[in-house]
Amino acid sequence: MCKLCFFVIISCDLCKFTANGVKMDRRDLANAFRGRFRQLLDEFQDDLPGFLKRARLDRSALSQLRDPEHDRLPRAETLRRIAEATGASVDWLLALENAREGRQKMTESSELLTATDEEGIAPLELWRSEAKGHKLRYVPAVLPDMLSLANQTGGAKGEEKILTGFDIDEMDLEIAMPIQTLETMASRTGIWHGKNAEDIQKQITHIAELCDAHYPVLRLHLFDARVNFSAPFTVFGRIRASVYVGQAYISVTRPEEVKFFTKKFDGLVRAAAITPDAVPEYIDRLLS
Repeated sequence: MCKLCFFVIISCDLCKFTANGVKMDRRDLANAFRGRFRQLLDEFQDDLPGFLKRARLDRSALSQLRDPEHDRLPRAETLRRIAEATGASVDWLLALENAREGRQKMTESSELLTATDEEGIAPLELWRSEAKGHKLRYVPAVLPDMLSLANQTGGAKGEEKILTGFDIDEMDLEIAMPIQTLETMASRTGIWHGKNAEDIQKQITHIAELCDAHYPVLRLHLFDARVNFSAPFTVFGRIRASVYVGQAYISVTRPEEVKFFTKKFDGLVRAAAITPDAVPEYIDRLLS
């Protein structure tokens, strides 16, 4: 989208925009915006006052933005504030691209750290201490170490050990991982190819027993990786988020960056094919 169009968008009758190869006039663009805006409102319905405050919108402006009879786009400044309040890009709000977040800037709060330093100290120990008493949200690279029996995960050398040393009952832990992790394990394909069938059955049963015994303190969400992709990352309360890149971490601490990963995790939770309360029953079906 040209810069000129962006700033005169509400008054330029001659300008045409292209979204996914389709030309859109101002009315089409306004309709597209309302559709995207409704998606955001659905996500923020539990915190609507907070959303309105962050976007600096009053109830009157909200009604106007939702009104299907109103064919005018909001001002550029309003679009910018909505984008900043939600983490969505302006182009996504206008349906000019499908990638919702657009480009994210990494700030000076970002760090690249090895999983273990020269003295053998892991940053995870500090981060877990910082987040004591806070919710931990975790997307594992393969299988969460807390749910894993020794030598039966099939994981690669350097696999993340983020939960080792935790007492499950003393924390609020949510894990989101692909349902395909358990499916390939049960069928002994992928990284579990050649594993002993009895060991695999013990491992899967162990997961079911832990999830059943410690629910709702421990909640495992299984999403479909064919529909939703995620790199491994962890959110330590509201304090920090880290992305695991294999024996190293990218860590961020700015509130808006931590919130970005929190929203990513919440999106995986909403998309879960198997909810935490249904995991034991699902595993029984998988084993049979």
